[in-house]
Amino acid sequence: MIPEFNSLSEKVSRLALLAQTLRQENADLRLHLSSLNNDKEALAKRMDEAHRRIAALLETLPETESDAQLDAASDLEPDMVSEEPELAEEKAV
Repeated sequence: MIPEFNSLSEKVSRLALLAQTLRQENADLRLHLSSLNNDKEALAKRMDEAHRRIAALLETLPETESDAQLDAASDLEPDMVSEEPELAEEKAV
């Protein structure tokens, strides 16, 4: 009966050691996760700032001739912008 108690005692000791190891690993993982979340927030702020700065730079760029043509074309009615596909269909028939 004593060998059974010794075996049980060893198993309980191993289980306690495993539980302690898992607690420590869990604490380490929580710290690592917290660090990664902080990094993620910092990167998101940097990306937002970069986006804001790029948008501000784009606002300062002068408008090119092709931009003006695109703006003018977008103001036209959709049917007036592209009549060529209709002509191509008529020729194919």
